[in-house]
Amino acid sequence: MKKKVSPTLIYFFGAFGGFMFGYDIGIINGALPGIKTTWQINPWLEGAITSGLFVGAMIGASLMASLADRFGRRKMIMWSAIVFAIGAIGSAISKSTSFLIGARIILGAAVGGASALVPMYMGEISPAETRGKISGLNQLMITVGMLIAYGVNYGFANAFEGWRWMLGGAMVPAIVLLFGTLVLPESPRFLARIGKKELALEVLQTLRSPEEAQIEYQEIINSKNTDSGSFKDLFGKTALPAVVAGCGLTLLQQIQGANTIFYYSSQILEKVFGSAIGGVISTVGIGVVFVLATVITLMIVDKFKRRSLFMSGSIGMGVCLLLVGLVYPSAQANHAWAMWTVFFFICLYVVFYAYSWAAVTWIVVGELFPSNVRGIATGIASTVNWFGNILVALFFPILLQTVGLSVIFFGFAAICVIGFLFAKYVLYETKGKSLEEIETYLYNRSIEKVS
Repeated sequence: MKKKVSPTLIYFFGAFGGFMFGYDIGIINGALPGIKTTWQINPWLEGAITSGLFVGAMIGASLMASLADRFGRRKMIMWSAIVFAIGAIGSAISKSTSFLIGARIILGAAVGGASALVPMYMGEISPAETRGKISGLNQLMITVGMLIAYGVNYGFANAFEGWRWMLGGAMVPAIVLLFGTLVLPESPRFLARIGKKELALEVLQTLRSPEEAQIEYQEIINSKNTDSGSFKDLFGKTALPAVVAGCGLTLLQQIQGANTIFYYSSQILEKVFGSAIGGVISTVGIGVVFVLATVITLMIVDKFKRRSLFMSGSIGMGVCLLLVGLVYPSAQANHAWAMWTVFFFICLYVVFYAYSWAAVTWIVVGELFPSNVRGIATGIASTVNWFGNILVALFFPILLQTVGLSVIFFGFAAICVIGFLFAKYVLYETKGKSLEEIETYLYNRSIEKVS
């Protein structure tokens, strides 16, 4: 690194890929009603337009994360920004639903890539004692991106084919990230693994005090896994428990109800409040709650064990979903108390989700995996995450017509129980440990099982 760059600036742009992710989650919420007006689409096509992004994301997550083990984290984050801009332009100029689905698949490849690359990169450049706070910046960027998208939705809600401006606006964060990558250093752990040890130390000295940089550098150099791993290494005794834990976390993050709220909250709350504009405005309120809860999360995340946050989050989320399911029929009957009760418990659900499965999932995914398979494993965990996204996006509109919202929320509440049990019995604690200490723990546990 020829020029000293502020660590704050590095952390900001390192996490900015999350903004692209969040913007697209939020913008489709407001774009769908306009798309339905333009083309008169049915629920299956609505689900396909939403989930087209997730198909691309599954491909992009595994492909870009794997390539990051060969070409570096920074370079692949840069490519994700370029592909994102191309997908945004294609979405805005779409002349048919099939063209739009294709553009969203391209967009999805970039979003999926960023969803895998950013946690990996942030985990590798963050110090152990504040990794939760720094890695959690990714989640803060996601929530801010969602909130900005909700504001854009409101601004273009009544414009002719305003959905084109909504989707095309995604080009702005892509350009910001593209220029931001110019100041990012490469991950010191990647540099050490490809033999550029002096440059790895130089990056660490930019991000740490001289003493801390030397200590962490020695930990990296002495790590047991310094060579690149292959796909078959994922099934080794050291990596497999981490892969199971990581994939379980990312799947459960999606199927405990959160993205139903974030993708379809405008439609849900339109049914609650009886007007489209009421749905959009209340969705902005949910976005504000999500951002504020995430900011608070970054202040406390390194004070509590990761597993405790997951378990308490699942309990709170499950209770809120159960109560929303019970009260929703009264809200449909236009009882004012029920409308505001549903809105309150959805907001409270978002708070529980924000401090647990939203932020901490990606923090832990950035910590779990051995260095030699970190790119491949993070890509697979992110791919599983997007598979969960597809299930929610594709089937929610259909379930909404067939079984209704109350039954859907009851189902998500039951899955929250599974989330609690998974965090309690499958996940292992990573708080306060360096990436090399976590790797050593996995290695020693595999040796104990063999013995």
